[in-house]
Amino acid sequence: MRPVSVLAMLVLVCVVATSLVVLTMLDDGQTSCAPPSPAGVGGATKVRPMKSGTYVLASGFGPRGGGEFHQGLDWAAPAGTPIYAAADGVVVAAGPATGFGAWIVIDSNIGGEPMSTVYGHMFDTASDILVRVNDRVHAGQQIAVVGYNGNTDPPGPDGAHLHFETWTGGGRLSGGTPIDPQTWLADAAEPGGTTPPAPDPSTDATKNPDVAVAVAGPETTLAPVPAGRGSEANLQIDAIRVMRTLAYRFPEITTFGGWREYDSLPDHPSGRAVDVMIPDYTSGAGKALGDSVSDFVLANADALHVDYIIWRQVYRPAHGEPQQMTNAGWGDTANHMDHVHITTAGGGYPDGSPITGTANSPGTTSTSGGCPSTPVDDDLAPGVVPPEYEPWYRKAGSLCPQIPASMLAAQGKQESGFNPRAGSEAGAQGIAQFLPGTAAAIDPDDGQPYVIDADGDGEASVWDPPDAIIGQGRYMCAIAKHVDTWIAEDKVHAPAGAAELYLAAYNAGEGAVLSSGGFPSGASDYQVQTRPYVDNILAMTPQFAKTLS
Repeated sequence: MRPVSVLAMLVLVCVVATSLVVLTMLDDGQTSCAPPSPAGVGGATKVRPMKSGTYVLASGFGPRGGGEFHQGLDWAAPAGTPIYAAADGVVVAAGPATGFGAWIVIDSNIGGEPMSTVYGHMFDTASDILVRVNDRVHAGQQIAVVGYNGNTDPPGPDGAHLHFETWTGGGRLSGGTPIDPQTWLADAAEPGGTTPPAPDPSTDATKNPDVAVAVAGPETTLAPVPAGRGSEANLQIDAIRVMRTLAYRFPEITTFGGWREYDSLPDHPSGRAVDVMIPDYTSGAGKALGDSVSDFVLANADALHVDYIIWRQVYRPAHGEPQQMTNAGWGDTANHMDHVHITTAGGGYPDGSPITGTANSPGTTSTSGGCPSTPVDDDLAPGVVPPEYEPWYRKAGSLCPQIPASMLAAQGKQESGFNPRAGSEAGAQGIAQFLPGTAAAIDPDDGQPYVIDADGDGEASVWDPPDAIIGQGRYMCAIAKHVDTWIAEDKVHAPAGAAELYLAAYNAGEGAVLSSGGFPSGASDYQVQTRPYVDNILAMTPQFAKTLS
């Protein structure tokens, strides 16, 4: 990452005038192309990470001298120049990183595709990096200021710049692929707009008699949902309205999901979302019922203050075009095949208490760039693993719903006691005790090795804890997918639950589970090694998990 110094670039303005004219044209035309996203400043899904006129393009994307491939753009600017989030998303890294000095990685979901934006060379101080891991940010929010930390040329203030990357195919920390940020930013808006105002609930006017309206409190014209069908606890007014309306309108719906304390998106923890579970969803009648629920909700979206819905892997905003979401790969629930997810504007809690659960303000959306990623609970309790590994276990635990962070942490404790230099007589290596062949094996879902360069230091290594922990999560999720398929095909049986088979496969191999038709049997190692391995991890997992109320 070798930008020309700011001072030298300014001297050479006349020489590079043609390039600057092209850059100016790009900057001046990015105010109205992006589709609307209520959470983005100025209503834009994508926002340029720096304001026009505050930077100079010093290095582009692609090959450079010496055989180096530059994975982003370098925007030279004086130290202290503001940097803005380019998309709605969640901060998954914020702090020191090899080569970058310090970086920020934000995971987003643009049009149903998971991706990351990366910002580098800031200083790791509270005044330079303004966000922390797990913060939810919106497009156009200031997240940092330009620095000259890490590998800059020249070193010092003359080398100050923002190194900006865009990654698709799962994102920066999950085996994605870098793409040219200049192309990605082609329809991005300028930062610095204003946040759209929240809708005024007093303007609600319901034309459908089936829709119950509550604008000042929890009272509606419909009775509360019976406890056997769903709980209204901790829900905001709009979500209560939706649940009661659908319980009345569709008596065949017997189960509603609502609030939960922990999730990767704020919709459920803030009480804005309802899940409508569709009985017999694989049948034609079940699909028709889900379609009817979806159509009814969208037809009454304004009256119900609905933000968006997801049904059968299709994201449908209240106003706008539907978008096909990518296959999450981890079952029907993850792909919204067995339930209709409904996110509302919120409307506040019935008792008027402050919004909690990392909620956005009522009237904004929790979508990442217009389409939410598959929610996966983060159940890792704070302080139960070494602090330098905690964000990586959280990230690994977000990869699929079957493998929570608490299980991965318990597994790390069992495997190595969190010792990154651990080894075994069998050749297992590192904190996750990968055999070299398994670490290098290809994940069929994305064509990448299980152990990838998760921390961006240029090398994927089982001895590097971030790489190994993410690899552990990737491999466990692949195992879970296979085991779940075998269970569905009646090839294996899991009377004690599928989790013990996931862990047994990690220890003894997937083939041992499949050939045994369940927990591995037929060899002494399975009883003296695999059985206590699995039992210990399952016993320890609650010790690493948050206590749910």
